[in-house]
Amino acid sequence: MLALLRSASILAVASAVMHSGQIMQSMKLGNTGHAQDNKKAIPEVQHTKIKGNGYAPGSPLYAKQQKLDKGGTTGATGGAPAAGGKPQPMFTEETMPKVAPTLQCVISLTVQYFAIYTALAVCRTLAQFTGGGSGGGFFSLMKIMEMAATTVTYAPMLSVLFLGVRMRAIQLSQGQTEKYKLPQPWVQTSMYVCTYAVLAQVILVLVMPIFSGEGGVKCDSEGNLDLSSVKPSMITTVLNIVRYVVMLSLYIGIACVCVGAFLMEGPKEIWGDKPPPVSPAVSCTMNLTWQFFIVYLGVAVARTLVQVSGSSPLLTKIIGVFTMAKLTVNFAPMLCILFIGARMRALQMDPKNGNPQVWAQRCFYMCTYSVMVQCILCIAAPLLLRDCVCKQGASEGDVVFQSPNQTINMVLSVIRYVCLVCLYAGFTAVMVSVFVIEHPKDVSLTPPISPAMQCVMFLTVQYFTVYLCLFIAITVKQFAGGGDRPQGGFDLFGFIIGVLEAGVVTVMFAPMLSMLFIGTRMRALQLTKATDGTIPTTAGPQPWAQQAMFLSSWSVFVQLVMAMIVPLLTGTGKPEMDETGNVKVPAGANKIVAIICDVIKYLCLLAMYGGVCVIVYAVYTMTPESLPPYCENSTLIPGVTVPNPPTPPTPGF
Repeated sequence: MLALLRSASILAVASAVMHSGQIMQSMKLGNTGHAQDNKKAIPEVQHTKIKGNGYAPGSPLYAKQQKLDKGGTTGATGGAPAAGGKPQPMFTEETMPKVAPTLQCVISLTVQYFAIYTALAVCRTLAQFTGGGSGGGFFSLMKIMEMAATTVTYAPMLSVLFLGVRMRAIQLSQGQTEKYKLPQPWVQTSMYVCTYAVLAQVILVLVMPIFSGEGGVKCDSEGNLDLSSVKPSMITTVLNIVRYVVMLSLYIGIACVCVGAFLMEGPKEIWGDKPPPVSPAVSCTMNLTWQFFIVYLGVAVARTLVQVSGSSPLLTKIIGVFTMAKLTVNFAPMLCILFIGARMRALQMDPKNGNPQVWAQRCFYMCTYSVMVQCILCIAAPLLLRDCVCKQGASEGDVVFQSPNQTINMVLSVIRYVCLVCLYAGFTAVMVSVFVIEHPKDVSLTPPISPAMQCVMFLTVQYFTVYLCLFIAITVKQFAGGGDRPQGGFDLFGFIIGVLEAGVVTVMFAPMLSMLFIGTRMRALQLTKATDGTIPTTAGPQPWAQQAMFLSSWSVFVQLVMAMIVPLLTGTGKPEMDETGNVKVPAGANKIVAIICDVIKYLCLLAMYGGVCVIVYAVYTMTPESLPPYCENSTLIPGVTVPNPPTPPTPGF
């Protein structure tokens, strides 16, 4: 029996060896035949993988991998989370795109804007503590900085124009702006030209005292250098030429950016032959931009003609009407930010075709055209009607028309109030729309408002609420017949209007802060795109950068509250504000109140300017790994969490 088993095992091993030999022989023959039949080289196929996350986009097997992911076969990549339940970023620190030219320009304008106001605050503080007086020293330097502050007038409007164009490019390219070179290279060059033109204006103001030997540099109300009081010389001639070249470059650059937005074409592989039209938000932004810069250009051209050909009654009147028209377009930057914020909220839910509610879009147009009608009337009425005079109204964006003809007065007053009601009702409705918008497919999918947008809406609500309350108070006072203060009595509406007017000064930084927040969020969304092309709902800037946004937003709010309560605490009337929006200590106030006001003022300055510096630093240092949801939570100040601004709950969340 044992002999039989032994012989069977020997036969089995022998047959296995023979079988393996036959297989090896056939493989050799097959390979030889294959080599003879196909003399061409075998094509090489390269596959790219992301460590721990499967094939990268562009790899030959990426499409099959995505198909399997959707079917639930594998959870390696795509929108499916990797181990730990987190999505995986498409980019790494080595492969991420550079900071877009649009955002570089916005950051540059922001730095210019806040650097000038920071220097102004420092100079004012030094002049205050050293008793600079009005004879020189820090006081003269403070005056130079005040003039430099007028040169950054264009920064908020330029920034919102650039962000609107960038948003259009992101929509058309579906986030692949570098691949499709959107915005167009010549549009990006125009953005740089505009940015450096504003910087050149700042430099001209700062260096002018060196050449003139005078500390009293002058700028007109549009921020353009005024050399009329400087003695003529070769230097002043050169500076005049530089000034006009800078102005011309600025307006040509603005025109190119606006035209480029409408000429921008969507890639055919994404949209086919039917790219989406320019969205109402971007369209209204362009419209308000044109209104803003045409008015400022009109004043600049009229002033230039006066300097070249001398003054005349017509030129004087033109300067007057365009100067008054500026009052009607002062709302433009913040309106544009509100429109773009509403649009970004909609794109958060539908990145390809997202738009705010239809009624909200109509409010965009209502606000835009109410500003336009007021602007046209402000320019046309005094020029066409000899006896008609345009004067500043009681609140921002308001002008009053006066004529001996009572019929004309009544018609113009009706148009004025209709425009104002449309403007204030329109932006109130748009603010509401941001909070009540729902996901187009399922209300339960409505994402929460992002931290950056929370800050933008917090600042927007502060800004427009102050103006809305001021408009209501002025209107009630006018119609209630409360024009004069009662003898020996308390003028309630006069007190309220004075406090609200002081509040208007405190929210002056809201537009520029909002644009910086939106630009930072755009950069973060670009880097946090997941491997399946989607953007996680919790994506945003670094957690500590978001807390810097909270800090800056709260500092503006604290200043606004200070403007409201200081008159109540001190028993004074309208609070006085400095050029940086801080409450001045009332003369004769209690020493303790004065110390508290100063402490709060400098803490707010430190919080706002420090927050801006942190956010600018965050833009240039952010990487996909350092952004939510791919990073760990962190705080700006160790052990301290800055609270989020108050935000109403979103539908279904």
